[in-house]
Amino acid sequence: MAKKKDQKAKDLEELTDKLKGAKGIVFSDYRGTTVKDLDKFRNALRKENVFSKVYKITLVNKALKAIGLDATVDYKTPAILAISKDDEVAPARIIKSVAKDVKTISMLEGIVEGKLMPKAQIEALGDLPGKDQLRAQLLSVFNGPAAAFARLIDAYAKKKGEGAPAAAASEIPAPAAASEVAPAAA
Repeated sequence: MAKKKDQKAKDLEELTDKLKGAKGIVFSDYRGTTVKDLDKFRNALRKENVFSKVYKITLVNKALKAIGLDATVDYKTPAILAISKDDEVAPARIIKSVAKDVKTISMLEGIVEGKLMPKAQIEALGDLPGKDQLRAQLLSVFNGPAAAFARLIDAYAKKKGEGAPAAAASEIPAPAAASEVAPAAA
């Protein structure tokens, strides 16, 4: 059933809105994929806050022009667009991991930071860890020297003797009881 002109305009507006704030967009081929595998694919994308939908290529090209991107895609069949507003590499990373299990899904091209990138570059982006994982790695790098220093101090204290820290702690006076504290002058 053919779509009416007002429905096409609504679809164009929806896609244009999705593309405006997108940090990462990946076009994927899905021909021959079962419904079960497509559900698995979409659920994996949804978990990471990545929007996905099948669009006709003519509509995609109109939306790209509407947001000012000088990129056109020319596939012979519709493609699944995976659009992330949060992470540049999330769509590529998720599609690459799902494509290991579902052989009929493959990346075609992508757009990152307003630039159309070929399949090879998008697949390379898929190998990068996500932002959260990179942050965790960076924190572990920062935490490494501090943890090593703490282990060194601990080893030094153990070498000096177990009793020394306990003796030093006994020299610290105990806090005064609440009844012994003089009230403040008004």
